[in-house]
Amino acid sequence: MTPLAFGDTDGQPVACYDATAVTHCATQMREVPSLMADTLEEIRRDYFEARAGDPGAIVAVLVTPVQRDADHGLVFVATDGPLGGCGEASMFAAMLVLGSRPEVRLETGAGLITARSSGAAGIALTMPPVTSRVDVAEVHYEGKQLQVRTVTAGGNVFAAVSAAELALEISAAEAHALTERGSALLRTLRAGAPGLAQPNMLLLTTPVNSARTTSAVIWGDAILNMGPCGTGTCARYILAVEDGEVVRGSRLAHVSPFDNAFAASSVDDDLHGSPDRPIQIEISGRVTVAGSG
Repeated sequence: MTPLAFGDTDGQPVACYDATAVTHCATQMREVPSLMADTLEEIRRDYFEARAGDPGAIVAVLVTPVQRDADHGLVFVATDGPLGGCGEASMFAAMLVLGSRPEVRLETGAGLITARSSGAAGIALTMPPVTSRVDVAEVHYEGKQLQVRTVTAGGNVFAAVSAAELALEISAAEAHALTERGSALLRTLRAGAPGLAQPNMLLLTTPVNSARTTSAVIWGDAILNMGPCGTGTCARYILAVEDGEVVRGSRLAHVSPFDNAFAASSVDDDLHGSPDRPIQIEISGRVTVAGSG
């Protein structure tokens, strides 16, 4: 394993390691984290413990892809172990491997990501197609019925709740309250709520206004995402389409509590097809390389 670089993607700390020298016999990319568990644990310890990396960072790990038409395989490691997916770490890895090529295809457990440059220090990712299905459940929480919607995007399962229902403001000034109360709610939902898929991330939302919305993403052991979250941006776009706040194909700015933003739009060819057909979303952001391994 070789550390390639460290940096951030629109405010979110990220890193990239090369583990392509480690062989695996996976027939599907989603099998790789378990087959390479020892290697991923070495990377986790090297970055988060030996190098004292930011505990909220996400590490993209380059591995041998399974599909022949993929240029690289990607798996993800967080401070508490493997993670289902990460758009920000994928952008960072893409910046490092693109070189002079017009695009690269990155195989993840959720499917293929196509990455290309989108200008100075910018990367655009066409994410794997996902179902546009939104599940809704009523959860009794803090003495009231809370509407919780679940969306799957990019290998992560998001529980989405309106920040207003929790009387929370999404801003940097309220970071502590967002982290504490969001983490408490996520723990409750992970414990199992009737009719609700078990989420690994919480998306606290605000309404879309002039094609712009602010969200907070909480995950792991009380981690508030610094960036807008790539897979979270996809989830928020799906919800905005579901609510009629944006039309498929239109652009949405998705902003973190710290004013870092991704641009998102769907890349549907048939904008008049069935509303419940799979949706493919392109996200774009800016990458900063702060140092190399």
